[in-house]
Amino acid sequence: MDWSLSIDKALPRPLRVILRGVGQVFFCCNAVTGLIFLIALYVGGITAGLAATVGVISSTVAAYVLGFSEDDIDAGLYGFNGTLVGPCLFLFLENTPQLWLYVVLASILSTVVLAALMRILQPYNIPASTSPFVLTCWMFMVAVFAFDSFSRAPALPAATTPTEIADTAAAAVESASSIGAWFGSFTSEVIQDWYTAITKGVAEVMFADSIIVGILFLIGIAITSMRGAVMAFFGAIVGVVFPILLGADAGVIKMGLYGFNPVLTMMAVGWVFLKPTTGTALLALLAGILTVICQGALGSFLTPIGLPTLTFPFVLVMWMFLFAASKSKYWSN
Repeated sequence: MDWSLSIDKALPRPLRVILRGVGQVFFCCNAVTGLIFLIALYVGGITAGLAATVGVISSTVAAYVLGFSEDDIDAGLYGFNGTLVGPCLFLFLENTPQLWLYVVLASILSTVVLAALMRILQPYNIPASTSPFVLTCWMFMVAVFAFDSFSRAPALPAATTPTEIADTAAAAVESASSIGAWFGSFTSEVIQDWYTAITKGVAEVMFADSIIVGILFLIGIAITSMRGAVMAFFGAIVGVVFPILLGADAGVIKMGLYGFNPVLTMMAVGWVFLKPTTGTALLALLAGILTVICQGALGSFLTPIGLPTLTFPFVLVMWMFLFAASKSKYWSN
């Protein structure tokens, strides 16, 4: 919207760059949108808001100090990975004073990783997106085993053996009296709270377990692009409907944990990186559905080592679709 862009340009450059960095989590190069996102995070929790603020400032300042592209910095491209790093580490690790230092260091590393991946992917015109955030957080989560000052939080999945996973799955199957009865009760349980699952699917992009935060995120996206907001909304719907059809855990669906990856995938494919047509909207829908499958596969792969999937399902599916799009006369820009 023109009024938001006018406000964006009128802001002092340091503030504009920081807020754009927050906005770029949802591909929005708009300081007004970024401000709404940041306010939403503080509404969801003071600690999460502070962690995101520290993360985006640390990663952006690091880009300045290291002399990376001024245009990329101004667009907020060196801020959004740091924005995600802060809330992520505070969710999956125990809150200690040392964790703030951990967030600063991880945010700085995400900037370095982003610059490296941008260099690697540049010949293919493929974005690094949130992959630096994922790789950095995985490294810092595993590193806590070496340091007594840090410990894993309950939200971080406990490492299990393949046998334990199989036993759990077998017990779940035995507890259902029939497939029809199980599916009926399961579907009813999720559908009753469909609005919760959809809005939380958007909110969980930044690790917020809140309906209000999800609504504010959608409003912020709509200020930048109505098509982007529509893609995000339908991505959240895919993250509810398709896991139901596949028989995923109802509690996980209602928390929005199957929604945030399809949200990002559909926005990337249907709005940001391919020409905005009806065809790319349908392609985005397919990509969103396949992101759910990818998340299930990566979850099964990473659970034995006690790591969350984060946004890696989105990254993998987006990369595959964008690489494939370059070979298509219909989808390429």
